[in-house]
Amino acid sequence: MIKSLTFLKKKSGLTRKEFLRHWKEKHGPLAAKVVPGLRRYVQCHPLPGFDSEIDGIVELWWDNIEAFRFFLSWKESEEAKVLKEDEEKFVDTSQWVRFVAEEHLIVED
Repeated sequence: MIKSLTFLKKKSGLTRKEFLRHWKEKHGPLAAKVVPGLRRYVQCHPLPGFDSEIDGIVELWWDNIEAFRFFLSWKESEEAKVLKEDEEKFVDTSQWVRFVAEEHLIVED
């Protein structure tokens, strides 16, 4: 299983509350509907009282590296336009950082 983690910053002019609401209520359902090959989608929202330089983390899970690479090429396609346009409404895409990893489970409850 391959996981990509993207560290997000909200677009200037939005409150964190507005950012999180749009991400959870609009963008999340849209991504779940249009992103090909997506196995799991997790949004990590910050807890109140714990300040951070980032406003959220998105975890996307893929069966293998080929599925993730297909997603990256899909993101440049016309079909991805609706998703990219929505991202521009609430995310400062110039500041996001993506980390692609293979998980190694150490402890499971």
